[in-house]
Amino acid sequence: MLKALLYIFGFLIAGELLRYLFQIPIAGNILGMFLIFAALRLKIIKLEDVKPASDKLIKYLALFFIPYGVGLMSYYDVIAEYWLPIAGGVILSSLLTLYISAIIMEKFGKQ
Repeated sequence: MLKALLYIFGFLIAGELLRYLFQIPIAGNILGMFLIFAALRLKIIKLEDVKPASDKLIKYLALFFIPYGVGLMSYYDVIAEYWLPIAGGVILSSLLTLYISAIIMEKFGKQ
Protein backbone atom coordinates (compact mmCIF):
# COMPACT_ATOMS: atom_id res chain seq x y z
CA MET A 1 0.00 0.00 0.00
CA LEU A 2 2.89 2.37 0.72
CA LYS A 3 4.27 1.76 -2.77
CA ALA A 4 0.87 2.59 -4.26
CA LEU A 5 0.62 5.84 -2.29
CA LEU A 6 4.14 6.78 -3.35
CA TYR A 7 3.18 6.29 -7.00
CA ILE A 8 0.01 8.36 -6.66
CA PHE A 9 1.63 11.20 -4.74
CA GLY A 10 4.72 11.05 -6.94
CA PHE A 11 2.61 11.68 -10.01
CA LEU A 12 0.75 14.43 -8.15
CA ILE A 13 4.06 16.13 -7.36
CA ALA A 14 5.25 15.64 -10.94
CA GLY A 15 2.09 17.32 -12.22
CA GLU A 16 2.54 20.23 -9.83
CA LEU A 17 6.18 20.60 -10.87
CA LEU A 18 5.24 20.61 -14.56
CA ARG A 19 2.64 23.29 -13.93
CA TYR A 20 5.09 25.39 -11.92
CA LEU A 21 8.08 25.03 -14.26
CA PHE A 22 6.25 25.56 -17.55
CA GLN A 23 3.53 27.91 -16.23
CA ILE A 24 0.80 25.68 -17.67
CA PRO A 25 -2.71 27.03 -16.96
CA ILE A 26 -3.97 23.58 -15.88
CA ALA A 27 -4.13 22.42 -12.28
CA GLY A 28 -1.17 20.30 -11.25
CA ASN A 29 -3.35 17.50 -9.92
CA ILE A 30 -5.02 17.21 -13.33
CA LEU A 31 -1.61 17.03 -15.01
CA GLY A 32 -0.63 14.37 -12.50
CA MET A 33 -3.73 12.35 -13.39
CA PHE A 34 -2.83 12.57 -17.07
CA LEU A 35 0.71 11.45 -16.28
CA ILE A 36 -0.38 8.45 -14.23
CA PHE A 37 -2.95 7.56 -16.90
CA ALA A 38 -0.24 7.66 -19.56
CA ALA A 39 2.08 5.58 -17.39
CA LEU A 40 -0.63 2.97 -16.90
CA ARG A 41 -1.56 2.90 -20.59
CA LEU A 42 2.08 2.63 -21.67
CA LYS A 43 2.58 -0.10 -19.06
CA ILE A 44 5.33 1.85 -17.32
CA ILE A 45 3.60 0.99 -14.06
CA LYS A 46 1.17 -1.84 -13.42
CA LEU A 47 -2.39 -1.38 -12.25
CA GLU A 48 -1.69 -3.74 -9.35
CA ASP A 49 0.95 -1.28 -8.14
CA VAL A 50 -1.55 1.55 -7.56
CA LYS A 51 -4.81 -0.35 -6.99
CA PRO A 52 -4.59 -0.80 -3.17
CA ALA A 53 -4.23 2.92 -2.46
CA SER A 54 -6.64 4.02 -5.18
CA ASP A 55 -9.34 1.70 -3.83
CA LYS A 56 -8.94 3.21 -0.35
CA LEU A 57 -8.98 6.77 -1.70
CA ILE A 58 -12.12 6.11 -3.74
CA LYS A 59 -13.81 4.64 -0.66
CA TYR A 60 -13.40 7.99 1.12
CA LEU A 61 -13.95 10.19 -1.94
CA ALA A 62 -16.83 12.10 -0.34
CA LEU A 63 -14.43 13.58 2.22
CA PHE A 64 -12.46 15.27 -0.56
CA PHE A 65 -15.52 17.34 -1.51
CA ILE A 66 -15.82 19.03 1.90
CA PRO A 67 -13.36 21.86 1.06
CA TYR A 68 -15.31 22.60 -2.13
CA GLY A 69 -18.55 22.76 -0.16
CA VAL A 70 -16.99 25.22 2.28
CA GLY A 71 -15.73 27.27 -0.68
CA LEU A 72 -19.24 27.41 -2.09
CA MET A 73 -20.57 28.69 1.22
CA SER A 74 -17.89 31.36 1.50
CA TYR A 75 -18.67 32.68 -2.01
CA TYR A 76 -22.45 32.65 -1.53
CA ASP A 77 -22.83 36.31 -2.54
CA VAL A 78 -21.01 35.77 -5.86
CA ILE A 79 -22.98 32.61 -6.58
CA ALA A 80 -26.26 34.36 -5.71
CA GLU A 81 -25.45 37.13 -8.18
CA TYR A 82 -24.38 34.87 -11.05
CA TRP A 83 -26.53 31.78 -10.36
CA LEU A 84 -28.08 31.65 -13.85
CA PRO A 85 -24.82 31.48 -15.86
CA ILE A 86 -23.34 29.09 -13.29
CA ALA A 87 -26.38 26.80 -13.47
CA GLY A 88 -26.33 26.95 -17.26
CA GLY A 89 -22.65 26.08 -17.35
CA VAL A 90 -23.08 23.19 -14.94
CA ILE A 91 -26.04 21.76 -16.87
CA LEU A 92 -24.40 22.21 -20.27
CA SER A 93 -21.07 20.72 -19.18
CA SER A 94 -22.85 17.79 -17.50
CA LEU A 95 -24.85 17.03 -20.64
CA LEU A 96 -21.72 17.35 -22.79
CA THR A 97 -19.82 15.00 -20.47
CA LEU A 98 -22.63 12.43 -20.59
CA TYR A 99 -22.79 12.66 -24.37
CA ILE A 100 -19.04 12.29 -24.88
CA SER A 101 -18.88 9.45 -22.33
CA ALA A 102 -21.65 7.63 -24.19
CA ILE A 103 -19.80 8.01 -27.50
CA ILE A 104 -16.56 6.71 -25.95
CA MET A 105 -18.33 3.75 -24.32
CA GLU A 106 -20.07 2.92 -27.58
CA LYS A 107 -16.82 3.10 -29.50
CA PHE A 108 -14.47 1.39 -27.04
CA GLY A 109 -16.84 -0.57 -24.83
CA LYS A 110 -16.79 -4.36 -24.79
CA GLN A 111 -19.51 -5.87 -26.89
